[in-house]
Amino acid sequence: MQGQFQAPPLSKTNKIIIIALVVIFILNQVLKGQLGHYLALSYSGFSSGLIYQLVTYPLVEGSFMGLIFEGLLLWFIGSELESKWGQKFYLQFLAISVISVAPVYLLLSIFTSSSAPLMGITGFNYALLVAYAIIYAERQLTFMLIFPMKAKYFCLLLAGIQLYMGIFSQSGAISLSHLSAMLFGFFFLQFKSMKARGVRMGDVKNQIHKKRMKSKLRIVKDDEVDPKDKADPSDPKFWQ
Repeated sequence: MQGQFQAPPLSKTNKIIIIALVVIFILNQVLKGQLGHYLALSYSGFSSGLIYQLVTYPLVEGSFMGLIFEGLLLWFIGSELESKWGQKFYLQFLAISVISVAPVYLLLSIFTSSSAPLMGITGFNYALLVAYAIIYAERQLTFMLIFPMKAKYFCLLLAGIQLYMGIFSQSGAISLSHLSAMLFGFFFLQFKSMKARGVRMGDVKNQIHKKRMKSKLRIVKDDEVDPKDKADPSDPKFWQ
């Protein structure tokens, strides 16, 4: 990454996550993938009683390059967000991103008959990218380490790639689950923003209703009104 972006110090939370990822990756390699079979989320595992997979799946990375890339992304993006938000809110955001993706993946696995397990921190890394693109929209990132683009466009491009893969690839359930992580992250931030401003959901509904009513209003000239609907000048008006 280049331009305005510089790697921040590795935060405490992300340091613990990366260490856990490395340790579990090594153990999984030693055990020839058996650990990942129990920790990664799959419909067959969940339906057989391995409910803990709902929260353990991010700790399993399938490849060494995936471990490096996802770990660096968590370091660069996540550490800056944690320093800005504080550890408590950062952990809330990660928890929402992890927990919300799991049921989406399980439902998609049923309808698509996908057997590929969900694993890795890609989902909440994408959610972090959404937050980064909202806060630092004009910062320059590089796509594939070659093409510089603003953070907001970088995030939209990744969302488009996940949508394309979700529709046309065999692992569509996983890609659409990652896309849902971006959506949940966005709506969570919007909800927290509204709450901080003291805006309630009822207020938002009222505003939407008022806008709809305004869109239906139009100016009617006297000659457009049916004569029978015209008020008698001698009758008092309703506001009198």
